[in-house]
Order: sequence, then structure tokens, then C-alpha cells
Amino acid sequence: MRTRGFPLTPLTAALSCLLVTMAAVGAEPATPPPPPRAVTLTSAGAPVLANARTPFSMLAVTAPGDLPGGGPGAGTYRVRARQRGSGHWSPWTVVEGGEPWWAGPSDAVEVRAAGAGGELPAGLRLDLVDPGPDPRRAAAPVPAAYARAAGSRPRIVPRDGWGATEGPGEEAVYGRDVKAVFVHHTAQSNDYDCADSPAVVRGLQTLHQRVNGWKDLGYNYVVDKCGTVFEGRAGGSGRPVTGAHTLGFNVDTVGVAVIGHYTDVEAPPEATAAVARLAAWALGRFGHVPSGTVELTSSIDNGRFRAGERVTVERVSGHRDVFATECPGSALYRQLPALRDAAAAPFSDLFGGR
Repeated sequence: MRTRGFPLTPLTAALSCLLVTMAAVGAEPATPPPPPRAVTLTSAGAPVLANARTPFSMLAVTAPGDLPGGGPGAGTYRVRARQRGSGHWSPWTVVEGGEPWWAGPSDAVEVRAAGAGGELPAGLRLDLVDPGPDPRRAAAPVPAAYARAAGSRPRIVPRDGWGATEGPGEEAVYGRDVKAVFVHHTAQSNDYDCADSPAVVRGLQTLHQRVNGWKDLGYNYVVDKCGTVFEGRAGGSGRPVTGAHTLGFNVDTVGVAVIGHYTDVEAPPEATAAVARLAAWALGRFGHVPSGTVELTSSIDNGRFRAGERVTVERVSGHRDVFATECPGSALYRQLPALRDAAAAPFSDLFGGR
């Protein structure tokens, strides 16, 4: 591998490589974000230090044993990014393999093994994402798009409000019902600015499409810490769109991801209230009470349940209830009972009257 910028020395014992990321092309919000730039290690080694000529804002670290979104065999890594302009390095953050991490505008990243004295695994992949231009410069601003909601329907920023990449591809797949809502967290920093939330969602879509190989964003909805709800997978908000959020249980369910890392810190009340509203609406449209339970059938062997195995879960459940993962984080998971109670409350309490 060609190296520039950070010479290899016994002192640092670092594998250094020059990584050139593409700048966003054009100013139109419909222009897809540049593809992630990737570095791959073919053998186990020392820390990776990557210098980018143009900035990135999101990254993911993945080894062959990692599963998208975490799961059995997923590794953990320590990462930090150098802020563009100031040159300051962020604090070290532990990330799960395959999980996105929002760094904000940065021009370099360092990755180390999470354990003391550990080595990075062979075949490690580092993907850096530039989410592209802000769609609000040419499309409807988020407040205007957000205001399209009416009545008891939660306010939802449509895909054109956050600059989703649209294009020819597979048509949306629909179920017949919304039997349950699965709550996730995106396992990244909680320090993002809510003004950057559209860019975070664009970055998630880019990673899901170009790294995970999915046709679109996996989640049906994404919620930020300020309580803004973004429409996720294409197919029509309010319709039973089949996403890619909960392996084995994607059909007839909705996946809602809260932006942030909620293992030790609770999700803000604005976020949990927004998820409660969304769950009440999504389930209520099909006649289901959010505080109840439902029996689901696993569509495949997902490592925890066999294909065809029946599982009884809460109508509003966490990702970990049906898959071997820490998602949505222990702190947010403990908030789910109160969230279910709020979702089951009369609509007048949730939506300010009808």
C-alpha cells in the first residue's frame, strides 16, 4: 500500500495511508453523495492513521467477522477524528464493527484496537462518508417540510427534506400490517448538532446502500435527539414498507432509529416523545394498542431464533428483543416501558388534541 503524509516509524508503529475522498459534485441536492472511500488491511496490524485531502463527516469500521448493526462476532474499535480547520483531535470513542460514527467535518481519522495491546483484525475496512451538500439550499427547508403533517399524524420530514438519494432501482416491498415497532439507536456520537441531522441521515443512507449493499436506508424512520422525525426507506410514509432494520423480523414491522449512542446515557425526552407519537400512529392505523404484545414469526435463522420460530414481543420492542445485539443501548432500552405507556395514552395527550 502506498503511504504518504504519515511515515511509518518504529515509534508510532502505525500503518499510515493517504486516503483521497471525493468532494461533493455540484450544488444540486439531488446529486448523490460521493461513494465512501475505503481502506482495507489484508493482514492483522497496528493502528490505522488515514489522512483525507477532502473532508468526511461519518465513518464505519468493519472487519469480515462484523455484522452490519452489530451482532455475534462483531468487534469493537477505538476511533478519533481530526476536525477540519481547527486541527483538533476528538476524544477517543469506542465503536462497534459496522456501526456508523458521526465525526462532523473532519480530515483525518485514527483507528485502534479496543483492548489494550490488541491488534486490528485482518481485512479491516474503514469507510469514510461525505454526506454531500445540504438539501435545504435548494429544496424545501426542514421547518416547511416538517409542517406538512396534519391532524394526528406525527410531523415527519419527507425524504426530499433531508436530501435522500433517489433513483431507479428495486421497487418498494410492502407488508399487510404494522404489528410491532422495533426501536434502535445508531450507536454513534450524541454530540452532533441537530442542524446536522439531515446530513447524518444522508450519511446513514450512503453507508446502508454502498457499504451494506442494501437498496436504501434500512430504517423506516430516523429520529434525532431534538425530536425531529425523518422519513426513512422509500415507499410512502404511513404504508407498511418492508425495511432492513431487524433481521428476521422486517415484514409487517417498523424500524425506528434514534440518532445517538444510548448505552450509558438516556435518550432525551424530546426523542422518546417523538418515538412514542410515531409508534402510536404507526400501530394505531392498523388497530393495534402500543402497550400490548404480539406473536411474530422469524423469517430466517438470525442467530438467535430459527426460521419459522414464533416469538412473543411487546408491540414496541427493542432490537435486542429479537436479535443478539446491544441495540438500542441499555439506557434507551430501560426507557421503553415508559415510552410504551406514553404511546398508549389518549391521542389528545400526544398530539395536542384532535
